[in-house]
Amino acid sequence: MEFNLFKTLDGLINGWCERRELRPLYLLRVYPGVLAHTDKQFQLLEGLKNLKRLGRGYLTPEELRLVTQAYNFLEERLRARVI
Repeated sequence: MEFNLFKTLDGLINGWCERRELRPLYLLRVYPGVLAHTDKQFQLLEGLKNLKRLGRGYLTPEELRLVTQAYNFLEERLRARVI
């Protein structure tokens, strides 16, 4: 089954809102937005990287796994476009 980046990010954001956990929302501030342009996708990639690095104290292990999976998916997708 294909990884669904938007469904994953929407689920994470909904969970953080329910818990009133604002720090991950701040670190991922570039989403939601129009991701049609590559520069916006790179900004999202940077936000996911920051979330992996700085958000560990605010994320559950499952959320960290999903953030890492989203980061890896987007990085691979962007690498294929650039190369």
